[in-house]
Amino acid sequence: MAKKVYVNKDDCTSCSLCADTLPNYFRLDSDDLAESHNNGANVNDANVPDEDIAKVQDTINDCPGECIHWKE
Repeated sequence: MAKKVYVNKDDCTSCSLCADTLPNYFRLDSDDLAESHNNGANVNDANVPDEDIAKVQDTINDCPGECIHWKE
């Protein structure tokens, strides 16, 4: 079952770990804060297919700002 991921920009440290690791789902905005996306669409509301959920979870676990979350 696909899940949605978002970034709480207030907690982002601008480290770019997520954007460097998974550019298909994360990028830095004009203020160098991370946001999730699906190829430019669904900003901060990215759909993650089943086959990539574990990769995104690893990025969530590695995020120093603890700012990446799954949407309920």
